[in-house]
Amino acid sequence: MTTSLDADVLAILRPGGLLTADTIARNLNVPPWRVVRALHVLRRNGDAFENRRAEWQSAAGQRRPGRQSAR
Repeated sequence: MTTSLDADVLAILRPGGLLTADTIARNLNVPPWRVVRALHVLRRNGDAFENRRAEWQSAAGQRRPGRQSAR
């Protein structure tokens, strides 16, 4: 079950790009810990994913990219 904060976070991620939890928290004017909780709910639902730099992206209509090897 998603909350209104989950929906707000997903709406910010939808246009594309990579955003950190802190950036999303500033945009929504909510504490970062609440955004992190919402992001983890979205990740469990398959709606968002996080890269190695702690940047989040919407996964709507996409498959999660495969792991890239570090060189």
